[in-house]
Amino acid sequence: MQTNTVEEATLTQDTSEQEPQPDIAAPASTPQPGTLEPEITALIPTKTEQEVIEGEVIVIEPLEEPEDHTPPKQKPYWLLIPFTILCCLVILVASLLLPLFTSTATVTILPIERSITTTTAIRVHGRQVAPLTLAQSATVPATGKRHQAATRASGTITFYNGLLTSQTIAAGTVLTSSNVVQIVTDHPATIPAANPPIEGQVTVSAHALDTGASGNIPAYDINQACCATSVLAKNTEAFTGGAAARDVIIVTKHDLEAVTGANNTILLKSEQAALHVQVSAGEALIPPSCTPSTTTDHRPGEETKQVTVTVSETCTSIAYAAHDVDQDATNLITSQATTKLGANYSLIGDIQIHIIRATITNQAREIATIVATLDATYIYRLSPGEKGHLVKLIAGKTPQQAHAILSQAQGIAAAVITINGNTATLPDNPGKITIVIAD
Repeated sequence: MQTNTVEEATLTQDTSEQEPQPDIAAPASTPQPGTLEPEITALIPTKTEQEVIEGEVIVIEPLEEPEDHTPPKQKPYWLLIPFTILCCLVILVASLLLPLFTSTATVTILPIERSITTTTAIRVHGRQVAPLTLAQSATVPATGKRHQAATRASGTITFYNGLLTSQTIAAGTVLTSSNVVQIVTDHPATIPAANPPIEGQVTVSAHALDTGASGNIPAYDINQACCATSVLAKNTEAFTGGAAARDVIIVTKHDLEAVTGANNTILLKSEQAALHVQVSAGEALIPPSCTPSTTTDHRPGEETKQVTVTVSETCTSIAYAAHDVDQDATNLITSQATTKLGANYSLIGDIQIHIIRATITNQAREIATIVATLDATYIYRLSPGEKGHLVKLIAGKTPQQAHAILSQAQGIAAAVITINGNTATLPDNPGKITIVIAD
């Protein structure tokens, strides 16, 4: 018992100094026969030790509120109102005074333009292009309308005389055909005497008494004795032209012109395409000269539902060296411009060449003469020295005075002055004046 007490005290002391380690049980050995098992004693602590964490401990004490609480002072926002007004006044004054010291001016000048037009003959390399003939046909409906009144059939009556003396049949004699159609003679008929065995005869015009197709009697529908002794009347040919009233469609001049115009447009494009095939590199083609021919299957006023128009054209042209023409035209215009206008004018755009006609003047050497009208426009160019001189002249002047000075200057057609600033005059400093040329 004493031994156990000492062991408990020792164990208690070790536990307070270090953390307990887990016990690892040793494997139990099989007891040998005749051997006593050792007695195992369990040590149970009598009291749980409180865990101690080593380290620094900080204690935060609560803040103590002061007994007298003073509210914060209010900021003087009312000062913003006069400060804002003051800033606005400063900006306004600055905007009024600043242009007096920083004003600028822009002078936009419209320079004088001159046009030169001349007609000249230019000899260049050229050759005749083989002529071409193309045809184009088109059929369109006829658009004309006309009311046709009823018509009478007409023809001729032949009178035969068996007497040995002549006889006269009065005009307006009415004859009736086998179809009961009445025919009236237009003129008196004097029938010569017979010369046996040949009868005397005469033929006069006649027409049907009534209008319409019924008067179109066949030949010999009238074959009868009439009017006098031994007189026989016959229609040896059919009567024609009798018709009832009706509306008909006819060809108009406009129909033919519309078809002809459309055909000409198609033909012209085809001709130009065919002629350009014969043009070599570096060559241009004179506008072709074409001879048109038009035929129609109906004339204006004829009754028909449609009309066919055929247009044919035979065209020829000249191929020429385009560069030679352009070079000669440029040299000629430039020379004339220098002589007439002076060196201060320069060309605007391209020279316009309008060819009037062209002829082959030497077939063997392939030389062509082209008559053309040349048009060119030149504009006056102000030199930097002229600009600087003008700026000095108009500095400090009113717009009216500046306009008067600029109007007297060479090469100026008009000018627009813009002053940037609240001033009535242009800046005294020429460096504040900009000249812009309007092209």
